[in-house]
Amino acid sequence: MTGGSGPRETGQSRPRVVVLGGGFAGLGAARKLEKADVDVVLVDANDYHSFQPMLYQLATGLLDTTAVAHSLRDLFQHQQNARVHQATVSGIDLDAREVQFADMAALQYDYLVVGLGAVVQFFGCTGAPEHAFPLYTIEDALRLRSHVVGRWEAADRDPSLVADGGLNIVVVGGGPTGIETAGALTELYAHALADDYPDLPSQEARLVLVEAGPTLFPMFKPDIREYAQHELEERGVEIMLGERVEAVEPTRVRLASGTVLQAHTLVWGAGLQASPLTASLGVQLERANRIPVDAELRLADRPEVFAAGDAAWITDAKTGEVLPQLGSVALQAGEHAGRNIARLVAGEEPKRFEYTDKGTMAAIAPGAAVAQLHGGRTMKGKMAFLAWGGVHLTLLAGWEDRTKAMVDWTWGGLSHERAGRILVGEKES
Repeated sequence: MTGGSGPRETGQSRPRVVVLGGGFAGLGAARKLEKADVDVVLVDANDYHSFQPMLYQLATGLLDTTAVAHSLRDLFQHQQNARVHQATVSGIDLDAREVQFADMAALQYDYLVVGLGAVVQFFGCTGAPEHAFPLYTIEDALRLRSHVVGRWEAADRDPSLVADGGLNIVVVGGGPTGIETAGALTELYAHALADDYPDLPSQEARLVLVEAGPTLFPMFKPDIREYAQHELEERGVEIMLGERVEAVEPTRVRLASGTVLQAHTLVWGAGLQASPLTASLGVQLERANRIPVDAELRLADRPEVFAAGDAAWITDAKTGEVLPQLGSVALQAGEHAGRNIARLVAGEEPKRFEYTDKGTMAAIAPGAAVAQLHGGRTMKGKMAFLAWGGVHLTLLAGWEDRTKAMVDWTWGGLSHERAGRILVGEKES
């Protein structure tokens, strides 16, 4: 691969585009610059792209790591104007047009794409940063998977842990992440783990979904909400609406109402905020530290700087509403940022970003999913599950990943087996 890196060289002819983040936004931007007369430098703290919408399937053993993570260097192996670096961003100097790194020399840029993503937001919940299990990174998913299996192993050695809540899980958040995770955990518990540990009273394990609002899936229509709640409850999930988690301990969860839940595991799916690095831009940030951008996805008074993905505050040109932090939004915005940079380099005017809403979907269990499509049409059950699978396959980074996911989904659906339920590392106590 070619492509400049390091400080800006005097007389360097081609513009340099620095893309920060190898998520959907960064990937989309860099790929759309393949035929532009620029040098692309993509930098991420990891050397892989992770498919965040399916991390809960990695956490519950349905998918392997290689199905939800793909080497960034491999993805850009054949893009001759691109180079990939693994480094941690420490600051962005807009006036100097320079990005600083904790472990690499600074990079100067002609154009910058900020796709740094987000981090988990705990809303001040006591003990959550130390004891909760978020699901936003590959590391998060693997940590949760090891912990859940470790709790069952610990209970196998000491069955008294079951009565103490050793097998119980509290899932926080009634949006797609929380609901999909709760549904996947019921499959893992009812089949794979119950079969693996026949001497444990698996029927006593509780899966509790806690949502602060009055309903699940607030972004969906009432029929979708009712269907989702019914499907979860049919699978044994206890749903607590209008309840807020106030504190998390290693083996207890305290709600604001005073209720204390015995549970050795709490999965946090309740909120995100933009990467703390957005503060280094020195601009006025929107809610959850997101970067406000104009109709072309550029920062105000900084026509060479674009932002996309979970870190960006993007207003839908059609509705005037702020777009959600979804993979589809990030990918489309990243691609549009890349195209706009290519237009600017070619001496053309950038275009306004118009998001194509393909709908919002969530899978509860095999054959049970919900979808609300553009225009308000809704789907439930098997048809929604097929639609969910099709959309998520198209978002995966390559054909190899799609094939792996298809094989794992098919085998898991037919056999209820979960290959990724082994412990590597320290034994849970």
